[in-house]
Amino acid sequence: MTQSSKQDRPLELFEDDDDASKDLRLGFRLATFEVFNWGTFDGRVHSISPLGTSCLLIGENGAGKSTLVDAMLTLLVRPGVRNYNVAAGAGKKERDERTYIRGAYDRTAGSDEKPRIQYLREGNGYYTALLATFASARSGKTFTVCQVMYLTSSGDKKIYYGFDKRPRSIAGDLGDLTSGSDIKSRLVDRGFEVTESFKTYHGWIKRLVKFRSKAMDIFNQTVAVKDVQRLDQFIRDHMLEKKSWNDKVSKLLEHFAQLSEAHRVLVQVRQQSSLLVPILKTGDRFRETNAKLQSVRHELATAGLYFDIATGELLRPLCQQWRLRIEHLDEQITLLDQSLKSKRGEAASVEHEIQHSGGTRLQQLPFLIEKQEQHAASKKEKRLGFEGKLKQVGIDQTISSPEQLEKAHRQISQQQQRIAGEKETGNEQLETLNYELGVLRQELAADESELESLRQRKGNLPDAFIEIRSDLCAAFQLSPTDLPFAAELIAVDPDHRRWEGSIEQVLHSFARTLLVPDDLYAKVSGYVDSQRLTDSRGRGFRLTYDRVRSRTSEVSQQWTELSLPDMLLYRDDHPLVPYVRGEILSRFDHLACESIKSFQMAGRRAMTIHRHVKQNQRQHAKDDRFERDDRRHFVLGWDNRAKREALEEWIRDQKATIQKKALSADSLRRSIDQATRLLSLLDELSAVTQFDAIDDSRHDFEASQLRLEKQKLEASNDQVRQLKTKLASLNAEVEGLEAERDRFVGERSNLQTEVGKSEAVLKRVNAKVEQARADDRFETAQKFFDGIADQLGERKLTLENLGILPRDVSDELTARVTELEERLDPIRDDLTKAMGKLLNRFPVFESELDPTPQALSSFEKLAERINKDDLPRHERRFKQRLKEKVLQEIGLLHGSLEDEREEIRSKVETLNEALRQLDWNPGTFMRREPSDTSDAEIRDFRRELASCLEGTLSGTDDANEATFKKIEKLVDRLRDDANLRWREKVIDVRSWFKFAAREYDAASGEPGSYYDGGTGQSGGEKGKLAFLVLVAAIAYQYDLQPGDPASERFQFVMVDEMFSRSDDTRAKYALDLFERFGLQLAIVAPLDAKARITESYVGTYGHIIKDPDTHQSQLISLTTEQYLAAADEEA
Repeated sequence: MTQSSKQDRPLELFEDDDDASKDLRLGFRLATFEVFNWGTFDGRVHSISPLGTSCLLIGENGAGKSTLVDAMLTLLVRPGVRNYNVAAGAGKKERDERTYIRGAYDRTAGSDEKPRIQYLREGNGYYTALLATFASARSGKTFTVCQVMYLTSSGDKKIYYGFDKRPRSIAGDLGDLTSGSDIKSRLVDRGFEVTESFKTYHGWIKRLVKFRSKAMDIFNQTVAVKDVQRLDQFIRDHMLEKKSWNDKVSKLLEHFAQLSEAHRVLVQVRQQSSLLVPILKTGDRFRETNAKLQSVRHELATAGLYFDIATGELLRPLCQQWRLRIEHLDEQITLLDQSLKSKRGEAASVEHEIQHSGGTRLQQLPFLIEKQEQHAASKKEKRLGFEGKLKQVGIDQTISSPEQLEKAHRQISQQQQRIAGEKETGNEQLETLNYELGVLRQELAADESELESLRQRKGNLPDAFIEIRSDLCAAFQLSPTDLPFAAELIAVDPDHRRWEGSIEQVLHSFARTLLVPDDLYAKVSGYVDSQRLTDSRGRGFRLTYDRVRSRTSEVSQQWTELSLPDMLLYRDDHPLVPYVRGEILSRFDHLACESIKSFQMAGRRAMTIHRHVKQNQRQHAKDDRFERDDRRHFVLGWDNRAKREALEEWIRDQKATIQKKALSADSLRRSIDQATRLLSLLDELSAVTQFDAIDDSRHDFEASQLRLEKQKLEASNDQVRQLKTKLASLNAEVEGLEAERDRFVGERSNLQTEVGKSEAVLKRVNAKVEQARADDRFETAQKFFDGIADQLGERKLTLENLGILPRDVSDELTARVTELEERLDPIRDDLTKAMGKLLNRFPVFESELDPTPQALSSFEKLAERINKDDLPRHERRFKQRLKEKVLQEIGLLHGSLEDEREEIRSKVETLNEALRQLDWNPGTFMRREPSDTSDAEIRDFRRELASCLEGTLSGTDDANEATFKKIEKLVDRLRDDANLRWREKVIDVRSWFKFAAREYDAASGEPGSYYDGGTGQSGGEKGKLAFLVLVAAIAYQYDLQPGDPASERFQFVMVDEMFSRSDDTRAKYALDLFERFGLQLAIVAPLDAKARITESYVGTYGHIIKDPDTHQSQLISLTTEQYLAAADEEA
């Protein structure tokens, strides 16, 4: 290894400097800088030794100036942020450690016209070394940093970082190395601290020179700085330390997660309590109405006994009164019989005298007259009856002649035909209605039985399937879960509910299939073969079952479109679910087609939402026997609340239909009965065919003629008239006595009949009452007698209403039962819906609660537990976590951020003290003035953060909830990875400020010009401000104080073409600033007249040249005279 240039001064650093020079060279400054096999600096060591002075590196474009700049950046700046090849533009990324290790020098086009990079060093049998030594003239301390790197056989780079507190060189300390794993051990053997971590390596430097964490970042930026585009961003990034608040934010997020969980549980418990309120209220209504219903039912059941007792109390005294009255009537009849015997004898004597005093004709005439009158009366009665019946059948006509009778018969015949036809039609309609009612009542009974069965379980299968399985399980002492039906393990996903009708149709047979595990197959198949399978009504039953063996391979889904299996949920806790899922995937993978066109084009099993099913290209089916959404026929799933609701609604509709049809049947019966009565009347009318049968007028005329004859005969015999008068008187007396006797006999007969019937009734009711006492029903029944009495009100049981009032009361109580049942049904529905709503929202309660009125007490116990225990406990927990954890973390974060805000203001003031010592213009200085940013995101964050702490002292539930919502909104944004940019921005307190600069008069302190952002009032002022801010930033990051003799800080800065855009005055201003802070500059510039500006500030010169043939660069140290001659020649 050879040295490309040698320094006349010895490496024992700064020994020849006098004390005055040493005072100007404060801190650690670059003494030597060496490279080997770095970029185009190939094959030997290239070095320059400023020995603490500022140096100027010049050369033509492309000679290798940026390559040396990048070498220094590699030694001092962490990977990932280095500004390689900044002179060519910050956007270029073609250079990295690999290209420098291999010595990239050109880019050419290959035979395929693709760009190819040309390298000085091929293969991997070499290594690259970089080294820099820094020394402090005042303290005599030094340190050396170096890096040795090479490429592995796979092309990966390998870098070892070295550090020592002694001056070192590449030739003397890094020579004779090989590109392999022994490099590290050899460096250690040579006294270096060695690491493969840049962070560790950087830490060694930082601990010695005590610069801030971003000192090398600003060193990196300074290399390429031409201007400060935005003053506030530059100050944030390079003059203020960024503090990490991740720990505090993480604690806040952690505690808020606990608070959020406590709030979630509290909201859940509050929802539970809220959902229980309608259950309790409706439950009270249900209990009250049900209690009334049961009471009325008991009253109805005991009304018979009540009226048995009342009947006995009514009839006993009446029977006693009637017996006394019968005895009195017997005595009166005996007396009347004696009087009648006397009067009749006397009348017979008088009549005998009349017979011997008159002629035979006179004796016959009364009998003849009476006979004619009887005939007339009889026929008149028949005629009037005939005419009355005519009116009843709709014929309004009087009959006084044979012609009129004949006309009436014609009308009777017409009516018979009409009414007979109506009766026949009515009978046919009634027969149809009776059949329909029978079918409906049978279906209603089956549906009510099915509903009751569903209320006792959770599945949707018809009761007959459950009964058959129950018999099977009972025979072998199995649990129903051992023999599930497929329907019990499958449910339709609620998101695809609109497809439920089609899914039910496709899975109709499979859903009703019993699944028999292989180990139970022998038992089940034997039982099925030996038994006749019947349901509870004795009807034969068809059972299909699958023998389930373990699947040897899993069926995979072969489609991407929405299909039937995608719409299902499975009861994954059951061991037979894999079999069911496999059967579904292999047998029922029907494509869900939204349109008939897609259905027709489908090349596989398919279905539409209208239950139109394609099994293959040939077989299709559509079943519209039931409505598509008629849940009464659905069987899938393990929650039957929807099916119960559908059945309950259907039963209500069926009852209404039955009632309507029953009314129609009653009306038809009445019409048929009326027709029957009319036909009977018409038959009677038809039987009267002879007018003489109803001709009373002829007999009236004959009777009148006989009376005239009798009057003439009587007028001729006065004695007979007197005897007749006496006889008439005696007959009248006899008739009066007979009438009175008949009345007494009739009354006695009626009383005897009443006594007989009443005693029979008494015997019957007494037996019922005694039986009730013997069965211990009497005392229970007595409890409901007051309710029956209330139902009676002012009404009393009497003989007249004895057969009516009990029936009326029974009808009234029956009506009340019906009314209460109708009132109870919607209350029961409301109750079960409220219960179902709670269980649907919180399925965790399903294992202990059922949505039935029978479980009301369990819901009440749950409400008591939640309201008295859970709710207060979770409210206390929420408040505790909110106030003792989250608000505390919010307060700490808010306080810490505000503290840093004040700390930044203090730091800016400290930096202003440095600027106070630097003239901006003669007699003026600059100050940086921080103010709150107008950025909306930061303003909103600060306001929201402070708002979280407002109103927290009231402690009310509403206040706590409002505080939680504010914190939740803020925390949600903080923890969302999508808001990472926002989070980093708003918790970086440096971003809370905007930094401007203002000029002040040094003597009076009066403010002058104001500079916002990175802009000045002119191009020159803009550059001048950039230099001022840059030097202040470097001084801050290096922790320098101007002229501090005790400083042992890092003093080295490298700049590349910094003054190319500045006039001479501004450039000298910048150089004065660097010198004022004692900074050592390594100035990289092209070989032109502009470089002459730096002459009075530079003590060392280096000239970089490149051989156009070999493409190798050289670093040549120049004397002042050599440099001036080269500069003059270039000019």
